[in-house]
Amino acid sequence: MRESGKRGQGAVADGIEAIAVVGLCATERRQYAMGLARDRGYVFVPAEQTEQGIEAIDRLVDLVGMTSGVHGFVLEYGQGADCAEIIGALSASDTRAVLTDLVCVLDLACLHSDLDSEARVGALVSQIEFASTLALLAPDSSDPDGIEAAIGLIAHLAPEARRFLLCDGAVHEPVCWQFGQRPPAAGWTAILNSEFRHPDRSGGVRACRFEQVRPFHPQRLQAVLGAALGEAYWGRIVRSAGFAKLASRPYVTAHWDQTGTLLTLSPLTADPLPGGGAELLALGQDLAFIGFDLDEAGLCEALDRAVLTDAELLAGPMAWLKYCDEFPAWDSARRG
Repeated sequence: MRESGKRGQGAVADGIEAIAVVGLCATERRQYAMGLARDRGYVFVPAEQTEQGIEAIDRLVDLVGMTSGVHGFVLEYGQGADCAEIIGALSASDTRAVLTDLVCVLDLACLHSDLDSEARVGALVSQIEFASTLALLAPDSSDPDGIEAAIGLIAHLAPEARRFLLCDGAVHEPVCWQFGQRPPAAGWTAILNSEFRHPDRSGGVRACRFEQVRPFHPQRLQAVLGAALGEAYWGRIVRSAGFAKLASRPYVTAHWDQTGTLLTLSPLTADPLPGGGAELLALGQDLAFIGFDLDEAGLCEALDRAVLTDAELLAGPMAWLKYCDEFPAWDSARRG
């Protein structure tokens, strides 16, 4: 399959190359990781060892890498592994193993059922978004529309990742991503930066951006979320993320992080108090949405109705603080 986006290239300047392999399907993940290690002549490290932490990996690198002239390691991680933590640990200046490729192994036949699972959808989307390589196991061709929809979703979630179709035990060509500089950009980040390029074949997957300077009224936003996430009223929203402001919490900008029916609002920064000269820049919303058959106009219109009216905006923050706000405390999840 074709490459998607530009990738940071270059040799590993110091340390020993490490390829991390993640995936929710344990059998397929391990099989591919072991095959990749054999093909590259690297040492395979199973998930049972990597879950012991970066210190254990560094000890293994010192023990094996220096004594046998090993040039690299393939590190398998279990389904509960945090990709951001993997990247951070293997990009630190004091680690001996240097991350050059994060491979997400995906069985496309399981993708839609994983999207329906609250226990799996968050990990699934995170692994796809952080991956520099996506190794895709396609089912038989009896459902070409389903395969195209799955690949279209993946292309929206991870536009910079290289996509490789698993076939006859083959493995992908070497990738050297400079994770120490930055991880691959997720689709929602590219959308908010106006850098997203829509795939030629989307499989019914669409993306849109919602921008609004006014804060949300918490009760009206609750109603929109119930219709959008609980009832899929404007299409099936798989992923949305960005930055949001609730009028009832006027001095804090929140990170909006949604997968499936779960939405988390986490505080990011304390904004300037009114009169500080920058409050209008700090008030509003900038959100990216990715999903199947999205009704962009209908969704954005509903979100526009959820922000403050002219009269509410003029009433000011002291009035907003009195609004009924049933959103969970910061860092907790909201179910649609």
